[in-house]
Amino acid sequence: MDDRQGAAAGELGAPSEPAPPGGSAAVPRPPSKSSSRKSVLESLKSRVDGASSKAGASDAASDTGSQGETERELAPSSSAPCPDSDATPPFSWRGLLSFCGSGLLMSVAYLDPGNLEADIQAGAKTGFSLLWWFALVSLACGTAFQCLSGRLGLVTGKDLAAHCGERWPRGAAIFLWIMLELAIVAVDIQETVGCAQALYMLSNGALPLWAGCIVVSFSAFVLLLLERRGARWLEALFGIVIGVEAVAMAVNFFRAGVPAKEVALGLFRPTLPAGAIGPMLGALGALVMPYNLYFHSAVVISRRPEPPTPGPMRGVLRYLRIETPVVLLGAFLINLTVICVFAQGFYGTDQEIGLQAAGDLLAERFGQQFKVFWAVGLLAAGQVSTIALTYAGQLVMSGLLQLQVKGWARMIGTRLFALAPALTVAIVSNANNKFDGLNQMLNIVQSIQLPFALIPAIHMAGSAAVMGPPGAFATRRWLHLFCSLVALTVVSINCFFLVTFRRDNLPAGAGVSVGWGFLMAAYYLALAYFALGPDKLAARFGPYLRRMRSGANTAAIAAGSAAGVAVEWVKGINWKEPDRQLELLEIHL
Repeated sequence: MDDRQGAAAGELGAPSEPAPPGGSAAVPRPPSKSSSRKSVLESLKSRVDGASSKAGASDAASDTGSQGETERELAPSSSAPCPDSDATPPFSWRGLLSFCGSGLLMSVAYLDPGNLEADIQAGAKTGFSLLWWFALVSLACGTAFQCLSGRLGLVTGKDLAAHCGERWPRGAAIFLWIMLELAIVAVDIQETVGCAQALYMLSNGALPLWAGCIVVSFSAFVLLLLERRGARWLEALFGIVIGVEAVAMAVNFFRAGVPAKEVALGLFRPTLPAGAIGPMLGALGALVMPYNLYFHSAVVISRRPEPPTPGPMRGVLRYLRIETPVVLLGAFLINLTVICVFAQGFYGTDQEIGLQAAGDLLAERFGQQFKVFWAVGLLAAGQVSTIALTYAGQLVMSGLLQLQVKGWARMIGTRLFALAPALTVAIVSNANNKFDGLNQMLNIVQSIQLPFALIPAIHMAGSAAVMGPPGAFATRRWLHLFCSLVALTVVSINCFFLVTFRRDNLPAGAGVSVGWGFLMAAYYLALAYFALGPDKLAARFGPYLRRMRSGANTAAIAAGSAAGVAVEWVKGINWKEPDRQLELLEIHL
């Protein structure tokens, strides 16, 4: 108030004149009436304008303050989390249906010709007694690891191969790529030759196996172009083909007269008959395939919410936990129908049976229609599996090797790389009818390679540094322990199989035992390396290794220099006067 009064007084007062040159102060003249009135009016006007401008500024400040306060309420902060971004959306069937689809792409690995081979062996050799094992592997182990890999892709927006390629040393990534490529080639032989066998049966032998392999590979390449139309087109194709396989196998199941009591006992009364280790190991490798964990972590990324805030992320993870067991339950039921048909028709007959002979034996046992439905189901399973396998090969190569290759070129290279061994197997097996035995061994190879997918998935999904803020989306302790226990069980079963395989199938001799023991030691040392964590080992022992390498390089350089000096000295010796040279050497020393 005093300031305003002073300002008003200053405005109302007349301006003072400067002092005269003589230094005496001049007496101010009183203002005239007209000038006084004019100055008063101008002062009042300025005061009114100032008051209105202050009021406007106050209103604007209050509006700005309220707007800023509203923005602070809506924006996430460290002290008060944003309710919109942190709130989990409620469950809705529409949201679940919009999320579903990627699980269909993942589930084909549980329905491919390799799985059908494992189903045949389990049913024909052990009857209904291993149904519980298939249920355990598919619904418990499969669900846990597929949710693990899908969670990694949704939370981080990157697939498992990309994480391994970025975070692990170059040598570890290359070694992992080699192991996965071996597994992919082994699976592709099963898929391509299995489809070729289906075409051979449907054409009544008119299309040989090698020609069928080329047809299947070309059709897989053409169908992969559907991805350019969108992921939904590819998912719809997979859903249709899986439906065809399900109908074909279900028709054979209901026509075979499978006893429901035996099925129930096989599911709920675990038994382990003699000779079951081979079928169990083959089923394990055929169901939880190594490439599928990398594949699932990539195809699920299209369901990632944008922006990936905590609330919507929890919502899509809930849908993932619903979709994954549902599609795996459907895949298990299809496998169950195949096991039961072959258990009903061929258990106890001691017949050698597999994919190559299954169609003819089904026709002899149940009728020609069984062969047709079996061939249709086999073709459907192999075709979609070949598509998924080609896509997985691209992901593994680009992620682990960090190669920037165009998609079409990588697709063609992956397809041709896997086609050559499939053609070789098709030509050889068509000549000697030995594909069934090879197919069983390829399933066991998948089980041996499986830890190279389980261990990286456990590491990445359980890492707080990978899965966001500490404790935000990393796997819970109980799931981490369960998956670790499953991985340890797989490693132990593989060890038992390798020991028994050496005893039963390899020739006796110390050399063979030493060589086999060396291979087993290298295998388990590699598993221990990945289990301990390549990134952690590199951080801990990397400086020591670099110092050792530097010391070794220095010693090599010194040795090379000494050798060079010695060579030059030897060249300078006058061998006609050796005594003189020895005398010079003694003087030098």
